[in-house]
Amino acid sequence: MKKISVMTLLLMMGACATAPEEPGLPDYNYLASHMNVVGKTSKYVVYEYADVRVDEIAPVAALYCNDQNGKTAELYDISLRPDHRRRATFICK
Repeated sequence: MKKISVMTLLLMMGACATAPEEPGLPDYNYLASHMNVVGKTSKYVVYEYADVRVDEIAPVAALYCNDQNGKTAELYDISLRPDHRRRATFICK
């Protein structure tokens, strides 16, 4: 009897679990509210951001560089500003 109640409990817990989010898809609305484009040319793009990680910004830089004749984005520099925001520079190669 104890095995049946444990199995029932496990099945009920599994049924209540939510579906996992798709990995690798950034929340663009969240990113847009926490980052700004500081500078951009066909050779580089600079983002200033707070409350996000640089690896969350990298796909946005990759999209920008891809629009520049199919180039790829490479992280060049990260700097901390006096107001505790960060700036990330990506080079388009």
